Amino acid sequence: MIPMDVPDWITTFITSYASGKNYQSILSPYGDDLELLHAIKEGTAAVEAVAITDTPAAGSPYGIQVIRGDPASILDGCTRLFDLILLFSPLDQRNRTPGPITEEETGNHPPHYDLLSASADLLSERGALIAIIHSGFFLNTIVGELSQSGLFCEAALTLRLEPSPQLQEEEQMLIIIRRGEREMIMAGELTPARERHEILIRNLTLQKNGKRPELGYFIRRSGYRSLHEILLEEQISRLAEEHGTPRVPFSGITRSITTGACGTLQDAGRRIYLPFSPAAPPVISHEDLSVPPSDAACILLRPGTVEPEYLIHFFQTALGRDIRELVMRRSRTMQHFASTLAETEIYLPPPQIQAEVIAINASIESARDRLRSIQRELWMRPKSTRSVLGKLERLREGEGITEWMETLPFPLASIIWIYYAERSPAKKVGHLLNFFEASAEFIAGMLLSALDPILRDEEIDLLDENPGFRDIYMNATFRSWIILCRRSGRQVRKKIAGDGGYEEMERLFGNADREFIDMVTSKRLFALLDEVADLRNDWKGHGGITGERDDEEQLATLERLLERFREGIRDHFNHIQVILPGAAEYREGIFTCQVQSVTGTRARFQGMTITSLIPLDAGSLYLYSGRGGEPMKLLPFFRLIVHPETGEPAWYFYNRIEGRRVRWISYHYEAESECEEEEEEVYEMLRDLGLITGE
Repeated sequence: MIPMDVPDWITTFITSYASGKNYQSILSPYGDDLELLHAIKEGTAAVEAVAITDTPAAGSPYGIQVIRGDPASILDGCTRLFDLILLFSPLDQRNRTPGPITEEETGNHPPHYDLLSASADLLSERGALIAIIHSGFFLNTIVGELSQSGLFCEAALTLRLEPSPQLQEEEQMLIIIRRGEREMIMAGELTPARERHEILIRNLTLQKNGKRPELGYFIRRSGYRSLHEILLEEQISRLAEEHGTPRVPFSGITRSITTGACGTLQDAGRRIYLPFSPAAPPVISHEDLSVPPSDAACILLRPGTVEPEYLIHFFQTALGRDIRELVMRRSRTMQHFASTLAETEIYLPPPQIQAEVIAINASIESARDRLRSIQRELWMRPKSTRSVLGKLERLREGEGITEWMETLPFPLASIIWIYYAERSPAKKVGHLLNFFEASAEFIAGMLLSALDPILRDEEIDLLDENPGFRDIYMNATFRSWIILCRRSGRQVRKKIAGDGGYEEMERLFGNADREFIDMVTSKRLFALLDEVADLRNDWKGHGGITGERDDEEQLATLERLLERFREGIRDHFNHIQVILPGAAEYREGIFTCQVQSVTGTRARFQGMTITSLIPLDAGSLYLYSGRGGEPMKLLPFFRLIVHPETGEPAWYFYNRIEGRRVRWISYHYEAESECEEEEEEVYEMLRDLGLITGE
């Protein structure tokens, strides 16, 4: 059997939990890891520890009594009681592939559940059984059966374990079982952060909710939900408030919810198909399903309640996807999907608002189709550029760049504003070239900041294919930033392709949404930046003084590229912003921080209050999503300085380094467009990332 690899921080939590309880005896039915058992014995000051193992080579060190044989058989004949029982089953007995539990698995015990039940029979009156199990089996079996044996589950803590090639489970959970009866179970999250262990144990002892669900959240036994479900419910509540529409019982808008094809031909306009998996889109016709009809619910809608087209689009919004995921987790199988849907609430505006939304969406789709038509005409008749450009300008009439720039982070918005306010074509060209180079460095900085833990842990060399670029970062160039975008983007996409890849990346990017991650890793976006770099090199290569006509032609080219850039960026920065932390207050595991949103063109940044489970360094810059999770600290490629002479903020980009002396440049602050300082932190960052040799 593959032994269970229990991290040291779980051992520390167990000893902290048992501290002061005067536990005298410990039993480990899976006793292969004697070092772990010894560490817990020493940490709890227990008098004796017993390990049961079927491994012949196991010895009897550390004063541990080792009993060799089959654990189930030995437990069956055991009559004595123990204060602390540790059930860390081998991986090959707990392993299962990711995904919802199948109908065949529903109600079945996991392979080690019978051993858990037999172990619990040996628990002393004041003792505790601590086990690590799969959350799905916990939901399906243990909660409902413990009370029949005079036991209750005191806590069920989701574990933040590192991915393992041997451990393929979606979610692991540490549970604490004790004798007696209690209606409430504490859900929470157990992580390597030792200071959070004390908060969890204190909240468990005091039977009170933590400031965040991760720090302890009490739920009635009869209505137990996993931490993931609790967090989903909170996120749905936040998104629903932003959505601003009333809650509607799903059963109130449906005539029936069944599996497979349903209804008659006359029902075609009142029917949608909703797949069990939130990753599969809902459709009007079963012929358009991307999954078998047996894996989708056929929903017949009540007339006058909701338009099928509106409901289709709603279920593909962030709020709709979260509701679908919650329904999937609650139902767990297709067998219960329809009944869970019927008990669900969704958020809908009145029918007249639905009709307006559908009409506006149709206009958007029409404009998109018109754009495609103009594009086809351009390529079919390339000599008709004047005609095509006129059609494009008429289509874009009223679409201003000023609204878009206010959604951008300040370092990019400030450059676009200077370009927009400038009248000289030559200077406009210069500002746009600066904008594209700054965008490349800003995106590279975000990607490297998110990947930094992975690059360090896995010792990844981003420049292994381009070692000649390494010391170029001592005097960074436009092209060198694009190289970093491509290499970092490739690493992100590689991680996304693995199991749970998007979830890991969302967490590393400060819980940014998937569309944002796809945008900052877009090959098309990097190719556009390459085009700009090529043009700049060509224009500089010609040398000499450019005339007004040359300037206008270059400006027209760059403005077309800017339009493509806008199409790629779109509104993805609406919910992602750079923040500058200020004062903070720490209470019961939560940091309440005053921050400034470094967004848009205005010199005065908007203040706001956020909460975080980690402290934020005053003076450092972070990427914050507003979707929960912890802000992502940006690596020191950038500096934000408020100059005392003018009181205006200036954003500086890393430009070059000599020894430890760093040159910073600002593309928008003309009063002091560059500065130099000794920066040991920047030198160490560049060296650790492999961007400079350090010599």
